[in-house]
Amino acid sequence: MHDIGSAVSAFSSAAASGQVSIEAEAAAEALSQIGNIRDQLTSLVSASDIGQTVVQIGDNPVGVAMAQKSMDRFDGQDSFMAVLRLLLEQTEKAETALNQCIRNYVDEDDLRSLNLGGTQA
Repeated sequence: MHDIGSAVSAFSSAAASGQVSIEAEAAAEALSQIGNIRDQLTSLVSASDIGQTVVQIGDNPVGVAMAQKSMDRFDGQDSFMAVLRLLLEQTEKAETALNQCIRNYVDEDDLRSLNLGGTQA
């Protein structure tokens, strides 16, 4: 997952600095797919909020400890939910970067048309 995060961060930085641009039509399919993935991950993470309820295994020290351990595994730092949240964060970051690349392309195109227009006068 670290490699994905590094790649998305590098892409995001390149887009933010204007090093990457893409025509909107060329990016439409990728943007649509990223949006679908983001929506699905958002649904999964939202559905997991149901897990915020307390697990009740038994009303004794062992039951309470087992319940806490179950909740920690469900929503702890190395849990499936932590990975889903991280993946959602990276997906949102990639979507933002791709949108920035589209804006970069439009800005480049506008700048080129201004330069061409200025040299022809």
